Amino acid sequence: MLGRLLLLLILVPLVEIAVLVWLGSHTSWLLVLGLLVAAGMLGAWMARQQGWRTVQRIESELNAGTLPADSVLDGLIVFAAAVLLILPGLVSDVLAIALLFPPTRRIFKFWLAWRMGRRIGTSTFGRGAGPRFGQATFPRDEIIDARVVDAPATSGGKPA
Repeated sequence: MLGRLLLLLILVPLVEIAVLVWLGSHTSWLLVLGLLVAAGMLGAWMARQQGWRTVQRIESELNAGTLPADSVLDGLIVFAAAVLLILPGLVSDVLAIALLFPPTRRIFKFWLAWRMGRRIGTSTFGRGAGPRFGQATFPRDEIIDARVVDAPATSGGKPA
């Protein structure tokens, strides 16, 4: 895990620098600077808008008494996109905007839920009529029976 993180911390800045240098050598540095500023501004606007919508959706689902699992996963993806916007570079900004755009976020969310289900070992994704992410599944052949038993009345701590 530490090796992957170290590799990520080395490779991401190298890729960002390589893309900026390549783009700058094929165009002007002013265009590259304009793209960086425009992507950052668009991403910040989208992060604010999508984050606010996600918070509102979570609140409405909680008020309705339902578990907001889909919306919480949306919120985590929007948060990850906001973190990517903080990183300097054009590649991270484009990836962040892709995560903030609802159709591509839906694809990434499905992939992430499928991957999380595989890691946990209880994946039900892609099986047609199976439950969506966040919905509980129970075995159909198990019957749970319960009955209420009245406790005997007590007086002064002693049974009646």
